[in-house]
Amino acid sequence: MTQKDYLFVYGTLRRNYNLRLKGKVASDIAYIGQAKVSASLYDIGRYPGAIKENTDDEVVGDVFVLNNPEKVLKVLDEYEGNEFSREKNRVKLRSGKSVNAWVYWFNQKPEGKRRIPYKDYLNYLKNKKTA
Repeated sequence: MTQKDYLFVYGTLRRNYNLRLKGKVASDIAYIGQAKVSASLYDIGRYPGAIKENTDDEVVGDVFVLNNPEKVLKVLDEYEGNEFSREKNRVKLRSGKSVNAWVYWFNQKPEGKRRIPYKDYLNYLKNKKTA
């Protein structure tokens, strides 16, 4: 049995975020469900960045299975650029099951960036717009 490749996304690639880039990979990914990972979340500007700095914090995101990992990861590596590093990390699904998923970690220092108090970037955006 072949190992499945999973992707955990927490920002502009989330299922309910309307990003045109997702059209390039839509036929090569399948939504599995929500999950969380131990990390801190920062507002980088037009997108968030998660950093593995505080294991007491959690970041909520979506998990997808990659049907064509080489294609999807090539597109996403280009999109994420050199501010993010892709690494496999254990993420916990809502069902309680854990999977090893690719995560794009923000690899810059967060000085001067606002720490997002919510675990969920989409909730943060909703609250930011109403404030």
